[in-house]
Amino acid sequence: MRKIILLVLIISPFFCIAQIKISGVIKSDKAVLPHADVVLTNDKAQIVSQTVSGADGNFELEAKAGLYNLNVNHLDYVSFSKKIDLKQPLVVEPIVLVQKENALSEVVINSTPTKIRREIDKTVVNIDRSPITSTGNIFEALSKTQGLVVRNDQISMLGKSGVMISIDGRMIQLTGEDLNNFLKSLSASDVKEIEIITNPSAKYEAQGNSGVINIIYKKIKKDSWSNNMSLVENQAKYGWRTFRNSFSYQRDKLSFLISGVNNSGAFYREERTTIDFEDSPLKLISKQKEKKNDFSTRLMLDYDFTKNTRVGVQYLRMIIMPTTTDNVKTTLFDSNNELTNYLLGNVETKDNKNNSIFNVYIDQKLDTLGRKIVFNFDILDYNSRRDSEILSNNYDPDGNFLNVDFANLGNSLQDITNYSAKIDVDYPIEWAKLSYGGKASFSKTNYQLYNYNTITGTPVLNPLQSNQFDFDENIQSVYINGSKKINDKWEAQFGLRGEFTQTKGVSKQADPPEYINKYEKLFPTFYLSYAKNENNTFVVNYGRRINRPGYRQLNPARYFINSQVSSIGNPYLLPSYSDNVELSHTYKNNLSTKFSFSVTSNSYSVIPEVDKTTNEQTIVFRNFFTEYNYSLTENYQLDITPWWKTDSNLFINYNDSKKTDPTVDVDLMKGFEFRFSINNVITFNKSKSIVGEVNFWYDSAYNNVLFHYSASNSLDMAVVFKSLLKGVNLTAGVNDVFNSSPSYAFSKVNGINQSFISYPSNRYFRLSLSYNLGNDKVSKKDRNFGNEEIRRRSN
Repeated sequence: MRKIILLVLIISPFFCIAQIKISGVIKSDKAVLPHADVVLTNDKAQIVSQTVSGADGNFELEAKAGLYNLNVNHLDYVSFSKKIDLKQPLVVEPIVLVQKENALSEVVINSTPTKIRREIDKTVVNIDRSPITSTGNIFEALSKTQGLVVRNDQISMLGKSGVMISIDGRMIQLTGEDLNNFLKSLSASDVKEIEIITNPSAKYEAQGNSGVINIIYKKIKKDSWSNNMSLVENQAKYGWRTFRNSFSYQRDKLSFLISGVNNSGAFYREERTTIDFEDSPLKLISKQKEKKNDFSTRLMLDYDFTKNTRVGVQYLRMIIMPTTTDNVKTTLFDSNNELTNYLLGNVETKDNKNNSIFNVYIDQKLDTLGRKIVFNFDILDYNSRRDSEILSNNYDPDGNFLNVDFANLGNSLQDITNYSAKIDVDYPIEWAKLSYGGKASFSKTNYQLYNYNTITGTPVLNPLQSNQFDFDENIQSVYINGSKKINDKWEAQFGLRGEFTQTKGVSKQADPPEYINKYEKLFPTFYLSYAKNENNTFVVNYGRRINRPGYRQLNPARYFINSQVSSIGNPYLLPSYSDNVELSHTYKNNLSTKFSFSVTSNSYSVIPEVDKTTNEQTIVFRNFFTEYNYSLTENYQLDITPWWKTDSNLFINYNDSKKTDPTVDVDLMKGFEFRFSINNVITFNKSKSIVGEVNFWYDSAYNNVLFHYSASNSLDMAVVFKSLLKGVNLTAGVNDVFNSSPSYAFSKVNGINQSFISYPSNRYFRLSLSYNLGNDKVSKKDRNFGNEEIRRRSN
């Protein structure tokens, strides 16, 4: 049955209604005009077909027989319109456009564009010209984007968890620490926009309770070449730097880009944990220094074989080699809170990670009505080796050595391979815009861990703490999505996605050692938009999502911090499912109000299980609750003056969780959260060559499932000096000026209170210097073409 469905999806676009060709040429009084918009509309002013005139001024359209209006628009010329009665192939007489009196021969765009725009199913944030977000890595850029936050070192959306990341519409099949390392190795200066899709349509994969974050790379300018070099220096307790070079070339049918990024230096992180055991509470302080050295490269090549066929390849490669030293002090007390002894641990971890992603795509246009087929084939290969050595000594209150408490040597190897093939078909018909397609994804993960007891000085393999874990996950999916503009005020969109998942895990530590899971699920989506007038638009949408556990959450291997604290995955962890409803109102595209409700069933989270006998803590994952979220979000963009633009965001959320597994001895928490943020962009001179940005956010104390979090806030500032010399830009800024962004986390498990806080290198000074070679001006034809591309992508 699945093969039949996929066959129908592939061949159906070729059964098209007969089309009649319309062709012609666009001219001025002096020469032919390329890059003019040519649009064919029916008697209801609906677009039937559209194109852009070529370098020779020629254009070509196709449509069914009927009465139409042929419209031609160009930025510097008076618009042209003509009625035609299409019965047979038509070559129209040359269309000569009249130049506007105030037309400019060249337009240089140096103003700050609208930062946020909203579409029926997503919010698009422009970070291209933000002094704060455009000079770091992509992870930092996401963490400072309105509507996104970093919690527990993970990117998430406000009020939700389980976000998925894609780049130019292609999902990154990594999670957790592996995903963070990937994002931190990529430069934000290559990014134009970030799409925040809280309730994705059926075209997107259903993975991710909180939706999808789509990172859009900058496009290569037509008929140009450029080279950009930048050096970014950061200084906190330690310093780290980034060197980047990017070269792009576009001419005729060929587009080419190659870039490289190198990160080096050191980061500091301090973590504090308190566990109030009944008889012997302890306090743990970890001081960590990570020496960073990584390199990433991106290669992109596109070629237009014909005007309807484009083929492209893209390759990303990351080599990450950090070395981390961690000094851990664990202080133990008796029931009277008097010091009994303390442990001093030294941990040295060396990582070697190689990550590559390869993509090839074919974009085949079927006609000028917007019908096309896009085929993507992707390969992800992720290899990681980690060598970790731990030595923890025991001392009495006076600092006298008592004994070696814990000594361990761990060697781990991990290999993740993913192959995926996807086909997407856009097939607009007379009464609706249809899209459909399918995807097949095959993932294979192999993990090996060897733990040695080195307390005697000679490594002795500990088979109970060593493990080999093989995990396969195969997913096949099909979808159909349709949108219909009912009239000038109402527009609807409906989609349905089916995903078929098969997983198999084999572990020496699990009992039984092999487990298999198969399930088939449907994920409907629905959107309804009502434009009351040109200033007020209402949208209601619904979507169902799935959040499959990440590989590290499933892996039963045990990771040791010291003899008292370790973490372990759960190979029997099951996916959670969320139902999301949103109602939003937009006023003049400046003020947006959104009410959201979501319920997530079979939810899973970490549980810090404590053995009261041995005072050992183990971090595990369990499915044990249902989560409810009710939220209100207000976003307001305001141009206070011509030189001062603000973007404010207010978020109020109520979280409530209900325990579904009575065997889990935890206290679930509920309550309100209040978060406010404001971003300010200030232009200091008339030439707009000096632009500053001041951002502030405040997050109140709040409860979420197991944890109570304390209030936190952050103030960031930056200023960019454009064209100090020709092509030279300088950016300077300070992140988290008052070092106030860390937040305490409190929990109570098995009747034992715990608290935790992490102080990463959040407060730092940044200086960025960039140099651009090539043509850095946007000509009138490029500007017109760029606007057309944005308009098409928003449809």
